[in-house]
Amino acid sequence: MIRHIILYSLLLTAAFACSRSGQADRELTRAESLMAERPDSALSILEGMDPEKIGSRRQRAEHALLLTQARDKNFRFETDDSLITTAAAYFDAHPVQPWQTLAHMYRGIVNLYRGSHTVAIKEALTALDLAAQLDDDYTLAKIHELIADIYVAVYNFEKAIPHRRLAADLYHAAGKTLNNQYALVELASAFNRVDKPDIAVAMLDSLSSEITDSTLLGFYHETYLKPLLKFNSYDAARRHSNLAERYWGEQTVDLQDRPYTSYLYLLLNQPDSAEHYLQLERKYNPHWNEMEEYHWAKSTILIKSRDYENAVAELEKMWAVHDKGLKEVLKHNVALAESDFHHDKAIAEHKRADKYHIIVWGISIATLIICVAFYIFYRERMKRKRLEIENKMLEVREITSRLVSSERKGTYLDTRLRDQRLLLNQLLRDRYMVLNHLSNKYFEKRDSEATRATIAKDFEDEIARIRQDNSIPRIKEIVDLCHDNILIRMRQQFPKFKEDDITFCALVIAGFSSRAICLLMDIERGNYYNKWTRIRRRITDSEAPDKELFLEVLNNHL
Repeated sequence: MIRHIILYSLLLTAAFACSRSGQADRELTRAESLMAERPDSALSILEGMDPEKIGSRRQRAEHALLLTQARDKNFRFETDDSLITTAAAYFDAHPVQPWQTLAHMYRGIVNLYRGSHTVAIKEALTALDLAAQLDDDYTLAKIHELIADIYVAVYNFEKAIPHRRLAADLYHAAGKTLNNQYALVELASAFNRVDKPDIAVAMLDSLSSEITDSTLLGFYHETYLKPLLKFNSYDAARRHSNLAERYWGEQTVDLQDRPYTSYLYLLLNQPDSAEHYLQLERKYNPHWNEMEEYHWAKSTILIKSRDYENAVAELEKMWAVHDKGLKEVLKHNVALAESDFHHDKAIAEHKRADKYHIIVWGISIATLIICVAFYIFYRERMKRKRLEIENKMLEVREITSRLVSSERKGTYLDTRLRDQRLLLNQLLRDRYMVLNHLSNKYFEKRDSEATRATIAKDFEDEIARIRQDNSIPRIKEIVDLCHDNILIRMRQQFPKFKEDDITFCALVIAGFSSRAICLLMDIERGNYYNKWTRIRRRITDSEAPDKELFLEVLNNHL
């Protein structure tokens, strides 16, 4: 009787264990199927699973991987890698290649969030090797994005660009349109980081008609800010900033780069708006005091208001944050880690060829040398960096002193330059007033024989002389001087314009009447208006950076 009771108990226990195991597998499978389209639902399922129902090591590893993935997709950025490390260890011991690839990729992502760049790049490169065997373009694209993010985190922006480009191409090959568009916007931002704003703007312009997702549209317009400010296109930058806020709506609080937006409004001479965005940063970002960008933006506002003492204090805070970040980057040198990664692969191959002990000794010695060399390099680098910071602070104090002492002189020079510009414009108007008057009289009275006998010959000789001597080149010089090299810029932006077209524009801007221009250029009145219409149409239809300026100046002097 007792034996039967024990047997039944064992059978019931086994059946109950199988039932729990099957339920856990069903929930894990359901969470995995929801991960791509509804990551919030997948996260709810995974967080709601009873740990006691996750019986096997395989289930615990799958649960750990899926939970890390779901949290990342829901923007809950993990900084503790213990959970994903467990999953990676299991799938390394029991390889299932898709799971193994994802485990190393997400371990790289978590270590990027926690600032362990060396671990992050090693995990990313491991995942890249595994993904290359899967023929999965989408996963390869995600890994290349991760590698680019790691290089950005350690200020190696040049190395990030090829990975951004590969990610965009792979998303396109995988048919992931939205991911491809995000990747292209990130690529445009990467070009701006390496001081190529023209390429960044051209890329963004090419995407203008393709993007429909509102969140991506916000990022798209926000990405315009920095390259446009490098071109001093402040109004265009503000327009894109406003569009970003409109598309983001309530998400603006979490997504906007407020310190840089503050700097934009300062350049637009709106210090109250600039200060407003910094107040929002302090309100919504608990780590605002640890941001270089915040202290930089605040210092520019203080300099604008001539509060130089507090501006210097903000710059000191900025350099302190920068120095701290630089130390962290030096501790986790990604380039060294990438080299170590490939070296470790070579060691693994040598282990298979009966050279285990020699390689172990070689690696130990090499590691010791690298550690010593890195320690020496690190100490010397820190000494140089501290000295550089001290020199920069001395320069800031010296500049502040110069700004205070030269404030009155700068005001006086600004007044003199403005007065000289007004005088030069007046001279330009007056210089050819007589010629304009004679030209008008000539056209009015040239049919009168008595009048023509007195003025026609002398006037025509004068016109011929002006055509032949250096008067017209001199007029062009004066026009460029008065209008910030407008003719030089016109030649550069319209290389197909003939010199005759440039001369025509110069005479119009200089204020000559249509009749005077006809005489000076030896053209008919009808040809004058045809020429004016053709030039204006070509400027209007162009994409020249100074198109509006050209039209405004020509219209004002017509």
